[in-house]
Amino acid sequence: MTFQEWMKTCLYQPELGYYRRGRPTVGRDGDFLTSPEVHPLFGAAVGHVAIELWRQLDGPATFRVAEVGPGTGSLAESMLRHIRAVAPRLAEAIQYTTVEPDDHAAQALDSRLRVIHRVNRVHSINQLSGCQHLVVANELLDALPVHRLQFIDGAWRELRVNHSTVDGFHDAVGAVSEPSLLEPLGEITPGEGQIVEVAPDRGAITTSLARCVDDRGLLLLFDYGYSRDRLYASWRRDGTLMTFRNHVPGDDPYAHPGEQDLTTHVDIDQAEAAAQASDLAPLPRLSQSEWLHQLGAAVLPGVAESVADTNTYLSARRASETLTDPAGLGRIAVMGFTKGAIKPLPGWMPS
Repeated sequence: MTFQEWMKTCLYQPELGYYRRGRPTVGRDGDFLTSPEVHPLFGAAVGHVAIELWRQLDGPATFRVAEVGPGTGSLAESMLRHIRAVAPRLAEAIQYTTVEPDDHAAQALDSRLRVIHRVNRVHSINQLSGCQHLVVANELLDALPVHRLQFIDGAWRELRVNHSTVDGFHDAVGAVSEPSLLEPLGEITPGEGQIVEVAPDRGAITTSLARCVDDRGLLLLFDYGYSRDRLYASWRRDGTLMTFRNHVPGDDPYAHPGEQDLTTHVDIDQAEAAAQASDLAPLPRLSQSEWLHQLGAAVLPGVAESVADTNTYLSARRASETLTDPAGLGRIAVMGFTKGAIKPLPGWMPS
């Protein structure tokens, strides 16, 4: 089978796939940490953007927010708490919808959020109405299944998945399954033996997300990713495929099928092209470190003023450093796309 089929099965097979087995994946009890799990500061930052967007829209009585892939609910909880504290009128106006296909995860999410805000849930992006003022997704695109290609003897070949009683699951070189997989590679100069990952579904998912945005609104995506010239640079010989299990990174996708996370970096050019084709305009490209630093003047004082003791304050400061570390979470790409007349938003203008 193609690696795309393998990865889809390992992550999303009902009851057996990594994200469908009813066990924690994100957070201290899971296998990896995302930015919302580190500290409520991250959700407060997203909430600050939501507040300014709502104000620019003249404070509508209903402000529709959709979060795709809400995980444990950390982002929703911290975002809603921040808005309730800073902009109570907006808190009353928010209609918050999560897109979560897994029933186990949805039940845990509902238990966590029901004491804060009434949250609606749909199973798929296609069930969202096309009138969301804010659509947000954190580390969604990097979990979509990919094809793996390798440049061998001057031509691209596809790495498929084979199995034997001796070697177990392993790579098998074959012909490229779809000619369209080569389209994003047309302008790069690969090195012999170089491996890359290509994910056509990411463009389609970005298009679906973009179509959910209202006539005036914002699509906000956070993901590990690079522009095409960096993502497919010849020195990145082995691609970006990584695994996570018990908070330990690895590079063997066949080691623990269905019991470890599989992730690859996102082609930002692909996401931008899909959003623009749906009449959204890309905001300047930023890393999470840059975005949070530019938001700092608005968000960090609120964190400092809200703490009750020195230890809590120092914890917030350490979290800020973790979220902006350019060697870690700080290198996540912040991809913002606006529709309609939207003035500069917090994070994309100097603080």
